[in-house]
Amino acid sequence: MTLTALGRAEPTAPLDGTRSTPAVRLCVVSLEHTTPPGQALSDTDRCRPQQFRRLSCALLTSWDLLPHIASVELLITELLTNALQHGEGPDVEVMTSAGDDYLHVFVRDGSSHKPAPRPLDMEAENGRGLRLVTAIADEVYVSQDGTTVHCALALQARAA
Repeated sequence: MTLTALGRAEPTAPLDGTRSTPAVRLCVVSLEHTTPPGQALSDTDRCRPQQFRRLSCALLTSWDLLPHIASVELLITELLTNALQHGEGPDVEVMTSAGDDYLHVFVRDGSSHKPAPRPLDMEAENGRGLRLVTAIADEVYVSQDGTTVHCALALQARAA
């Protein structure tokens, strides 16, 4: 796992004195996955969601976004597990960012197949991840090329 960027930029005053640029918080992590598409997760990949839950908890704590930890942990767990199991690229990238109004989670897996919720089967052990994601996130988008899922959580509405 490689942490490729971690930063927090404080609001800056513009040169013309109109209004400041909002704070931007960003973390991008890339990892190489070891599971062939459609196969059961390898031992290494099975540990990744737990590692990312710990990372997101520390990250959101440092960003003073404690009320959003449980939601982000669930979003990252579901999206990362899907990416590791079904992604076709050699790497998976998870990007978390927060501005004043929204917290964003992006997961890129290199697969050109757009994810779609499976028919609901109460007896199945899996297949509910995308339904959970759409229930928790305020907005969910899939990129045109199918490689990236983007979730947004409204910060103001949840902070109250």
